[in-house]
Amino acid sequence: MNGRLGARFYLIFAAKLFTVMQSRMHRSLTAPENMQKNTVYLAHCVTTIGLLCYHLPVSACLDAQALNVLADKEMQYMLQRIPPAFADAVADKLIQGQMTTQTPASCQAHWRLSVPAADVAEAQALLQAEPAKQIMLAAQGYQIPEQPILDADFVVDVASLQVKHQETLQTAPLGKLRASVELMYAMLTQARANGQSDAQPWTGADKQVLTADCQQSLNVKAPAACQCYVDGLAEKYTARQVRYNRYLSSNPYAFATGNGAEFKQLDKKLQADCGLTSPH
Repeated sequence: MNGRLGARFYLIFAAKLFTVMQSRMHRSLTAPENMQKNTVYLAHCVTTIGLLCYHLPVSACLDAQALNVLADKEMQYMLQRIPPAFADAVADKLIQGQMTTQTPASCQAHWRLSVPAADVAEAQALLQAEPAKQIMLAAQGYQIPEQPILDADFVVDVASLQVKHQETLQTAPLGKLRASVELMYAMLTQARANGQSDAQPWTGADKQVLTADCQQSLNVKAPAACQCYVDGLAEKYTARQVRYNRYLSSNPYAFATGNGAEFKQLDKKLQADCGLTSPH
């Protein structure tokens, strides 16, 4: 009798425990704050005398916060790597990036980058004007965007929120997107360095930045030397063109193709005329 009573008591206890847990889970799952979340549920079973099953919510692989971090990382990567015409388009709010995922449980992210249609058209025109370069780049697997909306899916290491290496190769969608945007803005930076530019005219802040750089990077022989130097550059180039030409001058490949040569000649002349010398 004692054995039967004990088994009966245990079964009643297990049934009540299941009912309580089921009730609690129902309240949790139907709560307004949880109903609005795209949560994935995983079934867990615990064996006692019978089989007691319940559901626990599982955290999303890439939640909104993680996607925002990924978007910021990707944009920072592009700003640091891609030639300066890209950064100016970002500063002008002409470029936007958005990071999403198909499902909260997925560790695959979707990166959508929107670039100006005018930049795409300008780069395409530049490339078409040089058929030999177009053939050479195509043979090496490089291409510039053909439309202003660029998309790429890629897998993320959730622990570090880093893009996995295989996704950054030029054969992968994200690697292709990065390479195409970099190529486009490399071409635009070169073309705009000496050509006509619709950039805003010099501001006091622009001149202050260049003056401070002059004082830090050059040997100043006269008090007004840096002002003389900046004014001389401003007569020929816009502030953005100065940045573009300085970038090209520091890029061995760009300088070898002749890009930035005219700027470099003027830069040396102004240094000599204004009483400046390079520390190198």
